[in-house]
Amino acid sequence: MLNMVWDFIFFIITFGLLITVHEFGHFYMARFYGVKVNLFSIGLGKQIVKFNIRDTNFAISIIPIGGYIRMLDGRFDDIPVALLNQTFNNKPIWKRAFIILAGPAANAILAIFIYLLVFLKGSMVSCPVIGHIKKGSIVEKAQIESRMAIKKIDHIDTPNWNTVRMILMSKIDMHENILLTLVNIDNKITYRRKINLSELKYTTNNIKDPLQIIGIIPLDLTKKLVVTKINKEIVKNGLQLGDEITKLEGNELNLQYNEFNSKYFINNIKPYLNKNITLDINRHDKIIKLVINSNEIMRHYVKKNLSLAPLYNVIYYKFPQNNDILLSFIKAVKRTYQLMKLTFYSLLNLIKGNTHLNGLSGPISIAKGASSSAKHGIINYLLFLSLISINLSVFNLFPLPVLDGGHLLLLIVEKIRGKPLSEQVQNIFYIIGFSVLIILIIVALSNDFSNFIIGKI
Repeated sequence: MLNMVWDFIFFIITFGLLITVHEFGHFYMARFYGVKVNLFSIGLGKQIVKFNIRDTNFAISIIPIGGYIRMLDGRFDDIPVALLNQTFNNKPIWKRAFIILAGPAANAILAIFIYLLVFLKGSMVSCPVIGHIKKGSIVEKAQIESRMAIKKIDHIDTPNWNTVRMILMSKIDMHENILLTLVNIDNKITYRRKINLSELKYTTNNIKDPLQIIGIIPLDLTKKLVVTKINKEIVKNGLQLGDEITKLEGNELNLQYNEFNSKYFINNIKPYLNKNITLDINRHDKIIKLVINSNEIMRHYVKKNLSLAPLYNVIYYKFPQNNDILLSFIKAVKRTYQLMKLTFYSLLNLIKGNTHLNGLSGPISIAKGASSSAKHGIINYLLFLSLISINLSVFNLFPLPVLDGGHLLLLIVEKIRGKPLSEQVQNIFYIIGFSVLIILIIVALSNDFSNFIIGKI
């Protein structure tokens, strides 16, 4: 329950910040071009907090998955003559376009700023390490082995599995060679391997994860269940702080992290109530068999005298420190551009049907990602934030009605025709766009709930 609370808190922080930055971009550019902004809302629906600054109402609304600014517009408002020059619709098309573009641009600028800080400071970040290679896969043919960390793909840094997946999704249907830079985490030797995507034997339609398509299974870094809290009374039974429980009644505890916690362990000893159970304990690299009454474990667990948690063994690599602010800025811009391009191609593949809709993530996945990255330090969280900010920037530029890209498309049509589309046609345009967006939200939420139920998130 506590983990879910933290996930929710980090979701609110992450989305709140990204939406604020996005809407501030629109707000700033509107004010810059003399357009009056009546309302700046973070969130959708009923307003729960509201205040006024310099003739603009600012609000926090109850649904934390969006935001908007409401500008003075002659198409929807009765405008006094004195305010006609402050309406959005009376501004030249190019000014309106800049106001619309300012939201996605603000998210891109946030990503640049984050990468600038990372490159200037130099930081340790967790890296994607290969756990297993599927036999007969293209990565096996490329002589890529387990316990290799993927540092770069085609000279693009890959600080986490999300970036690796995004790059693969953008390239997987191009059937070309990609270059992987890898480091063996045991001997620190660097390798460069080419993967020929034209040799793929899988299709993206029946396998959701691009890592599985090419034959990579990530290394599970948290398979050890460790005693993290214990009282003196249960110590008398032989259990000690720091003990790693490896087996229960001869059965190995070897699951994914999200299934691997106190609740899982307690559920597995319930069939043995009122009986003694045998635990295999790894204590200081020595295996000890401990016989303990299951009731004692249950009693101390209920009293919160006993806690078990996965042991983190995260592998890190260092972003090199660079005190040259100009060089760091150039690298930050380049990194942001690369990820924006990858995001664009990933979304394009989704639209073309080359990527399965089951890979679409929703707010639960984002909440889990935000919380998980924060546990590994502020830099990991900021890198996650920059990735979501880039996704938000690119997604909003797609020419889908109700998104910024849809508004830009209407401006382009207006420029070509010399006049805007009729209100009736625009309404149909928005209804179609809104319907598509609702379908995508439903699919993303459905994927989240499905993954949550089966324990993937």
